[in-house]
Amino acid sequence: MSREEFNEILSVVLTDYGGCGNVQVHNTPYPKLENDSQVIVDVKASGLNFADIYTRQGLTRETPPPFIMGLECSGVVTKVGEKVTKLKTGDHVLVHTGKHGLHSEIICTQAENCFLIPENMSWEDAAAFPINYLTAYFCLFDIGNLRSNQAVLIPSAAGGVGWAATQLAKTIANVKVIGLASPCKHEAIFHNGVDVAIDSLDPQWDQAVKLACPEGVDIALDSTSGDNFSRTQLLVGHLGRAILIGANSMIEGETLGLWRIFRSWWTTRFIKPVDLILNNRIVAGFHLSHIKDRMPQRYNEALLHLLDLYQKKIIKPRIDSIWSFSQVVEATNRLSKRQNIGKVILTPR
Repeated sequence: MSREEFNEILSVVLTDYGGCGNVQVHNTPYPKLENDSQVIVDVKASGLNFADIYTRQGLTRETPPPFIMGLECSGVVTKVGEKVTKLKTGDHVLVHTGKHGLHSEIICTQAENCFLIPENMSWEDAAAFPINYLTAYFCLFDIGNLRSNQAVLIPSAAGGVGWAATQLAKTIANVKVIGLASPCKHEAIFHNGVDVAIDSLDPQWDQAVKLACPEGVDIALDSTSGDNFSRTQLLVGHLGRAILIGANSMIEGETLGLWRIFRSWWTTRFIKPVDLILNNRIVAGFHLSHIKDRMPQRYNEALLHLLDLYQKKIIKPRIDSIWSFSQVVEATNRLSKRQNIGKVILTPR
């Protein structure tokens, strides 16, 4: 008997906001096409992101639990709606909807959320691709306007976004990449293209950045917020950009703490407009889902460009580890404890 006939599939479900115990594997109904513009995808792999931890802890509350988690996946199209013309049964696709719901054996989604992947792309690479590479791409090129002979500061250079940002920065001639990572990861990030590796655990990491780039960096990414972002924006030179892409400092531990939120806000309140003016400095933020919703054409162009770079072997995700749905808690802990080098992947079976 097929899973469709059995009418149930396995999904990673958030039962309530809070600790890892609230992330459980449940039997959920087999999805059905709800309109003629949708497709059914048999999921082969899905990507795990810090945004999933934000969701679990309740930092973002778009939908009340319970709901299926997951923001990106890859798989095989098994059914298409009557109005779908660009996909057919058997197509290999990556999926990014901008919303949770993709940590599941089978998903139903709008066809516009699916992109054909190159023949040489593995399921794991496809699942690791959309969020990390699109975030890095938009920050470096659309917001950052990266050009030759500039310097980029990349935090968590061994993480998914950091790995992608390093590779993309190196597609521009003579760009200097300064990467932050714990010392045990320095060899890996050097191999990926980092020019200067700095110990992210060193309390004086910002002073090390100044020594490496006394004139200031042209683009500085920050995924932590709080005190780190206050220090990061001071490392940017004239006409440079400090870009906030995450709030990892708010999610230390299993549950969301009001004290961590308050501390993060308190340490960033001193970013003053007059300082930005006097130092010709730009401070920006980035949210990928909003780009997908509000600038769909630009989103599609960027993703297609990235897939072309992959096919030409110019960029490639590093897969840190692969876990089954039943191991989602262990996989999440590996990510939250910053033990990974590259992308953590979940597979249904």
